[in-house]
Amino acid sequence: MDNYQTEEIVKTLRAAQQKHTLVNVLQNSSSIFYTGRVIALDDVGVILTTYTENGLANGLVYLTYEDIFDVDFDSDDLVRMEARIETAQQLHLLGTKPSHMKVNDRVDLLTQVLGNAYVYGQALLLIKQDGRMVEGFIEQVDSDRIRVLSFDKFDNSRVERLELEKTEIRSVEFGGQELQLLSQSREQLQAPHVQSVVETGALPIFASLHRAAETGHRLLLVPKVNSDLFFIGQVKAVNSEVAVLSVVDMNGQFGGYELIRLAEIKELQLKSDYLRLINHLVSVNLAQGTYRQPILNDERSFDRTVDLVYTTVRQAVYFRRFLRFKTQKGKAYLGIPYQLEKGKVTFRYLDRDDPTRTKRKTLDLQQIDELAFGYLDAELTQRRVRGH
Repeated sequence: MDNYQTEEIVKTLRAAQQKHTLVNVLQNSSSIFYTGRVIALDDVGVILTTYTENGLANGLVYLTYEDIFDVDFDSDDLVRMEARIETAQQLHLLGTKPSHMKVNDRVDLLTQVLGNAYVYGQALLLIKQDGRMVEGFIEQVDSDRIRVLSFDKFDNSRVERLELEKTEIRSVEFGGQELQLLSQSREQLQAPHVQSVVETGALPIFASLHRAAETGHRLLLVPKVNSDLFFIGQVKAVNSEVAVLSVVDMNGQFGGYELIRLAEIKELQLKSDYLRLINHLVSVNLAQGTYRQPILNDERSFDRTVDLVYTTVRQAVYFRRFLRFKTQKGKAYLGIPYQLEKGKVTFRYLDRDDPTRTKRKTLDLQQIDELAFGYLDAELTQRRVRGH
C-alpha cells in the first residue's frame, strides 16, 4: 500500500473517531470486513469496537493499516446497521453493550492489546501476515516478540507454544462473546483429548437420534450437502423421515430449530472435544442467565407422529413466520411462505443482492431437505420486514 493511500485511510479513521461514526473496514487479503466504531489509533494501526450483522456488540479488533484496503463511512449498509444496533438495544438483546478499553498514549496499541490479554488471561484470535489464524493465550510479551499458548477448539491434542514477532501480526480480535467464554474455559480447552465417537449409515444414525431424543444429550450433526455447516443440538423429535433439533450456536446459546431429512444426514458425532466444550459453554450461559435471547422461544414442542415438514410450513403460513429453506441441491432461501397446496409451498424470499426487495419461489415439499426457524436472524428480519 502506498503512503498516500495509508494517509487517506488514517484521515478517514480519525474523522470517524471524532464524529463517533459507524464504519465498515475492508481488509486487503480477506473477504471479512469489520463494522464498528474507532476508539483508538496510533502510527501502525487502529482499534475498533465491532458489531455482528444483527447489531450486537462483538468485542474489539486491532488492525494494522497495511491490512486495511478501504474504509466505508457512508453507505446504505451502514444506515441499515445503525438501525439494527438501535433495534437490538430497544429489544434489550443480550450483548448490546459495546466493549471498552483504556488506552495509554505512550504505548503502542498492539503492545497494549497483547499486554492486557496476558495480565487478564484473555483468549485472543491472532491473524498473521501469511493469513494463518492462531487462537490462544499470551504467556509472555517482550519488546518485539510474544509467546502464545495456542489451542484448537475442535482437537485438544493440538495445543502448542508459538513464538511470534510482533511484526508478523496483521490483526487481533479480542473481548468478543465467544472469546470471553473461551477465556473462562481454559481447563476444557487444555483437558485430555477425547476420542471422537461418530455414527454413519442410516440405521445407526436413526438409532442414535432416538437415544438422543430420550436422553436429551446434545450431538453434532453433519449434513451431506454443505457439510461444513454442521449443527449442534438436542433432538426434539424424530420419525422415519425427519429430525428436529433445538440448536445451540458457537457461543453455547440457543440458536433456534433445525428440521432435517434423515436422508440428508452424513454423520453424527456423539462425543468429541468440541461437543464437550459447547456443553460447557451452555452450562456457563445457563448459570449467567445468558442462554436465550429474550425474543426467542426455546420451549417449543413437536409431534413426531405427524408430517413435520408439512406442519412446520403450514404453521409458518398461518403465523407469517420466516423460514430458511434448503433444497436438495444446497440452495438456501430465507422467506415467508404464503401458500401451501397440492404438496407445494410458495414463498417470498429476500434477494441477497438487494435486501430491500423480495422474490417469489415455489418448491415441492419433497425438494426441501432442511428448514431452519425460530433463530435470531429470522426473528429480527421478520420484525424489519413488518416495520417493527
